Amino acid sequence: MKYYTFYRENNNFDDILADNIVKKFAEQKFKWYQYFMIGMRKDGNDQNFSMLTLKYGEDMVNNLTKDFTPIPGVDYIPKKR
Repeated sequence: MKYYTFYRENNNFDDILADNIVKKFAEQKFKWYQYFMIGMRKDGNDQNFSMLTLKYGEDMVNNLTKDFTPIPGVDYIPKKR
């Protein structure tokens, strides 16, 4: 399953919910404050996924959490052998 997450400040996702692609292929729908996530089957056509990205790409969010992985030379100095 592939997940798409959307963010809007006005918390209105009615246009995405009314979209035919979402109605046909979305199996899971999650909504919380200013966010909306859909889970779509991978067996669907890739053109549908591309169309969804083109329509709502400006509202899509890549990462919900920041990556806090330490960076060598910035966050710590590696020990030399």
